[in-house]
Amino acid sequence: MDTRRVYPRFAIASLLGNVAFLASWGVVLMRPTGWQVIGPILLCLFLVLRVGGMWFFASKHPPEEQPRMRRTATFTTVLALIAVGIWVYTVLQGPRGF
Repeated sequence: MDTRRVYPRFAIASLLGNVAFLASWGVVLMRPTGWQVIGPILLCLFLVLRVGGMWFFASKHPPEEQPRMRRTATFTTVLALIAVGIWVYTVLQGPRGF
């Protein structure tokens, strides 16, 4: 069974998390007024929707699929933390090439 059809809210939350992450990059690269507040808020929204949503999604699977889904959620968490680290590095070093 395709679980995306069972949990369409997960797909929507995941998409919104990705949009928030892209928006946080846009904010940090363009640095409009208030970017020091808006950027981290968007980044936190990304973490809550993407990582939190993935762990919630993993918890809703049948017991026989739980180990595989936990590995997927762990991998998603590691990738998200790497992405946040690169974002923070960019904030601290400043965008280059602009």
